[in-house]
Amino acid sequence: MRKKILFFSILVLLLCGCTRIDTDKTKNYSNLVVNCLSKKAYTNDVNLGYKYYLPKGVKLKKNYDYNQVFLVNDVNMYMFVDVNSYYYNIKKNYLNDDIQSYYYEKITYDGKNGYIKINKNNDRYYTKIVYNYSSIEFYCDYDELNKLITYSSIILNSVKYKRNIIKLIINDSYGEYSDIAYEIKKPEDASNDFSQYLEEYVQEDEDVEEKLPGE
Repeated sequence: MRKKILFFSILVLLLCGCTRIDTDKTKNYSNLVVNCLSKKAYTNDVNLGYKYYLPKGVKLKKNYDYNQVFLVNDVNMYMFVDVNSYYYNIKKNYLNDDIQSYYYEKITYDGKNGYIKINKNNDRYYTKIVYNYSSIEFYCDYDELNKLITYSSIILNSVKYKRNIIKLIINDSYGEYSDIAYEIKKPEDASNDFSQYLEEYVQEDEDVEEKLPGE
């Protein structure tokens, strides 16, 4: 009798555990982000006016001061750091203007606001995460979604701004380039394949010389 009770207890625990994991994968992306934000943030890479942490498994592919391209396996992650909004303490009211989003949730943590937004097209997922005056966006398959959301959240949470340096940059003529964002081309027709636009974007990106603005 005791053996039967023990067996069914283990079975219930296993089933409940599997259900919880599956729910996290499909519905609780914002919880995944907040869990990452709750961890202590470190830094290991320095840039113009800020520094951040690049997790193991993420490679820096290109650096344009306030725009970075990271590489995880064969997926590009595009980061934009908005030093102007940070310096002037601009508060933004993030509203979902795309009611057809596959997933959208506002994020509030540690006095900072943002959101995670996912659009789905066939078997591809366009994801954008905004937090801490910075954002990361990427296209990926479903199997990579949780991993890339985790990487993105860790990086965004780790961004540490250097106010004195940013002040010098903004007051200098070079500061006029600080609000140039790296925009991924997005399809006007939702029926188009996202990957097609990503390929065009990457092709254009390869033609850009890696020079500081104004050189």
